[in-house]
Amino acid sequence: MEIEFPLKNIINIRKKKYNKCPTCKKSSTSSYIPFCSKKCSDIDLMKWLSDDKYLNNNK
Repeated sequence: MEIEFPLKNIINIRKKKYNKCPTCKKSSTSSYIPFCSKKCSDIDLMKWLSDDKYLNNNK
């Protein structure tokens, strides 16, 4: 028994294009999207965990 899938119901998923890293503004890489490196990813995570972004905006 063979299963056939209707081609009309297949959804094409488009990859989002990330141009710049939100931390350092360098070109982003596919392995750390939307960041350019592990370092920038970790910096952003630490800012988020410490609420540093939100504290600086409220002052």
